[in-house]
Amino acid sequence: MSPTTRWRLAAAAAVLLLALMLAAQPLSEIPRRLRSLATFAPRELAVRRLGGSGAAFDRRYFSFLENARRRLPREATTVFLVGVPGDEAHIYLATYQLAPRMVAFLEHGHGTPPTGSILAVYGRRPGEAEHVLAVLPEGYLVRVAAP
Repeated sequence: MSPTTRWRLAAAAAVLLLALMLAAQPLSEIPRRLRSLATFAPRELAVRRLGGSGAAFDRRYFSFLENARRRLPREATTVFLVGVPGDEAHIYLATYQLAPRMVAFLEHGHGTPPTGSILAVYGRRPGEAEHVLAVLPEGYLVRVAAP
């Protein structure tokens, strides 16, 4: 493909994208979205996602998941989440953010994950007897000890 053809295709794609934006959004919304794009485009992916609409329903929860993801041990294949709302948006975001690890949800005090499992506890501070892996601004990670 020649550079001229590539440039023409890029221009056509940009015009199509602009037309779709204009058709789907009120005109007053376009400048705000363009400012947001200019602000977040050069930043790292996690920061862009935090500023985006996918995490808008609970940005603190998104931050918790991102902090947990970065501090999970490499060998962790399943993460048990505790203290997380059980609605579809929270479940989807956790599954997406922590992939390829499997995600299971526990109500605080209900269920017993296997010894050695990793719990990501949202919205609480760790207790003295817990084997804490990392304290996060929004919760903590703990390894389940043998009873």
